[in-house]
Amino acid sequence: MEEEVYKAELSAKRAWPRLVGWVGGATALIGFFASFAGGISWLVTHHRQQAELNGTMALAAAQAKQGEYQAAVQTYGNVLKADPLYRPALDQQLNTTMLWVEDFHVTSPAGQNLADVAAAPLDQILVILDAGLTRTKGTQAADVQAHLGWAHFLNQKIAKKEYSKLALQNFHAALASDPTNVYANAMLGNWILQHEGTLSEATLHFNTAIATGKERQFVRRMHFDGLIGVDQAGARAELMRTANEIRKSGEPFEDDQKERALYYCFDPNITDDHSDLIETLSAVPPHEVWLTYQWLDDNGSQTDLVFHNFVLAKLYEMAGDRQSSLKEYRRVRVDLRNDPGTMRDLTDAAIARLSH
Repeated sequence: MEEEVYKAELSAKRAWPRLVGWVGGATALIGFFASFAGGISWLVTHHRQQAELNGTMALAAAQAKQGEYQAAVQTYGNVLKADPLYRPALDQQLNTTMLWVEDFHVTSPAGQNLADVAAAPLDQILVILDAGLTRTKGTQAADVQAHLGWAHFLNQKIAKKEYSKLALQNFHAALASDPTNVYANAMLGNWILQHEGTLSEATLHFNTAIATGKERQFVRRMHFDGLIGVDQAGARAELMRTANEIRKSGEPFEDDQKERALYYCFDPNITDDHSDLIETLSAVPPHEVWLTYQWLDDNGSQTDLVFHNFVLAKLYEMAGDRQSSLKEYRRVRVDLRNDPGTMRDLTDAAIARLSH
């Protein structure tokens, strides 16, 4: 009996380690499966979050591509709320903000002041550009600094919130670090024209910007917008030369810009002695003047046929073709027989001058 008890105790002692080992193994296996399940859960969550992030970034890029810059900036901002240091969102938000500055425009609802409408988005732009300036270097920093200057200019001109020279200081700072910077030169050239600076200085900056070969359409727009309405000798000739270059090189040019340039350069009613028109017509060779005039007036209306014929008559006269000029002036006179005014007086004087 004692021997049987002994054997049972011995058997139990031998089985106990096996049982403990089995329990330990099972526990480890359970832990492994729990960890594996947790890892799978993390992977699924991470994949979902990454997909959401990629989708949000793609949405912002699409908004920017469609010119919805303010919406794109906000979408990138939503990404940065979750991760303020996510560099792709920071960089793309900065780039989109610069595009927004280049094409900034606001409309005010009825009864609301335009300055008040512009103030908030310009504040947002300035914050992003200021932050971007701290993490960029070289040419990129000069790009940001130039756009910061333009934002300050808009803040002064549209939002009426500034009365300092921050815009000018930023342009000069950008040029100090990158003298040929396309944005700083184009924006400063426009700023000079809008602040009644010298045409020669502004032209130098625009020529520098064009010579870079970058952002050509943007530079042209800044040049034209700056020149239109400038009451300075040589401004119309400069605009005519630039328009002629654009036509010859086949660069894109918007219809509204063509229309504004057409009336600014070719309207004979601007001055009594049509000296502004003569300045325009003398800017490039006569045959190129005529080609550029037709290119600017390519919408089929020929502006006003009277203007069309008057310009042609003046070109013939300046080229020394007396008979062709007289023929065109007489055609204009017939069209103006019931319309007294400056153009008819100029036409009568030209007919009398060429008839003797």
